[in-house]
Amino acid sequence: MKIIKGSDLGLGLKCNYMAIGSSAEEVEKKMFDHLEKEHKEVLDNMDEDDIKDLKYRISTRAGRSCGCGAI
Repeated sequence: MKIIKGSDLGLGLKCNYMAIGSSAEEVEKKMFDHLEKEHKEVLDNMDEDDIKDLKYRISTRAGRSCGCGAI
């Protein structure tokens, strides 16, 4: 089980969303889908490098997640 919390991404969002899945890839996709749907304005204000950095942070957190929600 892998978990990433939206509030842990360093975007200054007050977001209670948690992406939960059985693999890092599943959790990464769920989190980015959530960001595109619920926080599109944040993504729209990011340049290509910022989005690459965000994807890297999501990937890193998903890889480290033990499933407890605390990293």
